[in-house]
Amino acid sequence: MMPSSHHRPPLPDTAARERALLDFDTILLVEAGAGSGKTALMAGRVALMLAHDIPARDIVAITFTEAAAAELLERIERFVTSLAAGTVPPT
Repeated sequence: MMPSSHHRPPLPDTAARERALLDFDTILLVEAGAGSGKTALMAGRVALMLAHDIPARDIVAITFTEAAAAELLERIERFVTSLAAGTVPPT
């Protein structure tokens, strides 16, 4: 029996996801299907921007519903807490 790996294969859009997480000098529109990780990506981006000393007043994240905004805020708080503890949050 072969040992199982806990690592998933890279996604075809990994480079675009990394850019969306780390390119703080660019305004981005993230458009993708349901369940593709948009909320996790946005939460990670905002958390990393805060970690890089970008003031919260300079960050805008727009969603289409109040429920989505509440979910985004919850995930940002979770990501910030994890980063502050020195861990990378799971997506």
